[in-house]
Amino acid sequence: MKKTTQWKTIAAVMAAVSLIAAGCSETSSASQTSENVPVVKTWKVTSASTGVIASGKVAASEEIQVVSKVSGKAASVNVKEGAVVKQGDVLVTLEAADFQQQINQAQAAIAGAQAKLRDTKAGARNEQLTQLGSIVTQAEASLKVVESNYNRMKALFDAGALSQAELEKSSLELEKARTGLEQAQAQYDLAKAGPTADTVAALQAEVSRLGSNLELAKSNYDNTIIRAPITGIVAKRSVDPGEMAAAGTPLMVLVNMADVKVEASVPENQINQVKVGSTVDVKVGSLGGKVLKGTVEFVSPISDTNSSSFPVKVKVNNQDGLLRAGMVAEVMLQGQATAGTKLPTSAVLEKDSKHYVYTVDDNVVHQVEVAVENASGDWTTVTNGVKDNDQIVLNPTDKLSEGSKVIAN
Repeated sequence: MKKTTQWKTIAAVMAAVSLIAAGCSETSSASQTSENVPVVKTWKVTSASTGVIASGKVAASEEIQVVSKVSGKAASVNVKEGAVVKQGDVLVTLEAADFQQQINQAQAAIAGAQAKLRDTKAGARNEQLTQLGSIVTQAEASLKVVESNYNRMKALFDAGALSQAELEKSSLELEKARTGLEQAQAQYDLAKAGPTADTVAALQAEVSRLGSNLELAKSNYDNTIIRAPITGIVAKRSVDPGEMAAAGTPLMVLVNMADVKVEASVPENQINQVKVGSTVDVKVGSLGGKVLKGTVEFVSPISDTNSSSFPVKVKVNNQDGLLRAGMVAEVMLQGQATAGTKLPTSAVLEKDSKHYVYTVDDNVVHQVEVAVENASGDWTTVTNGVKDNDQIVLNPTDKLSEGSKVIAN
């Protein structure tokens, strides 16, 4: 009896162990299954037969390279990449001591020129006229003495008591005295009459020239503070504090992404159907095929350099910030109907000369064969196999197959 009880106990223990093992196995299996469920990115199919289809890329509505007008060492850099700035915000400050010295020098030069102009306009003072008058009187007296001496020498020469050389020396002294009187009289008359109009004009022109130098020095000083020319985001920064900033060299790149533009190309046989101001649909593959509204703001009058297609630009509101420069977009323009549906090329697989896509329905994958008309770059046109609102897997991997369980993202 005791042995029977012992065997029952052993059997109960073994049963319990079996149940625990089974439970662990189920838990492990469930965990393994959960881990094996891949997360896939999908793209929603919408009808592409409403108009001309143009493929393009998203670009910022404004992209500005911020440069310095003057060269100097960066004293401070106030923003980092990714920062949002407003128009007029200070981005970079350069060391300004040298530019302040230029202002000081220009101010001193213009002050001297203005003082000279004032003195010239005021004319000679009474003291100066008196002094110049005295010089004239002295020159007159000297001339009388020299003339008297010459007359005596001439009389002696006529009497034969003086040589020709001595008479010529006396004559030279007389000429010098007359010239000295003329010069003294001219200086007196010029001082008394005051400056000429040309003299005043020349001094005024010099004051104006130095004033322009002062304004230039002030402008250079102001340019040591570099401000944001637009409201936007700092996409790139190329300067750090302490580095030299060369005039004309880009220091930063600012982009305005509040609105973006989709730059696309339209074939020449369809370009005349595209009108500026018309509303169009824009589908962005990386946003799961989300359709946005845009407005045609530019239709080029000339074709691309290397093709017969014409560039167009479509403005799209981007207040939510989902669109980024470089994203591939599909623009559905008004006009002639286009057969087929364009899918991202990354969603189409080729196996055994056939083309397939993977659709997702209730998180279950289905492999669907499609008919491909043409493939060009980022987009492939299919004419059969998909319909509106199908969720197509982007970039499918080898792990996917018919009936696979996935989590659509």
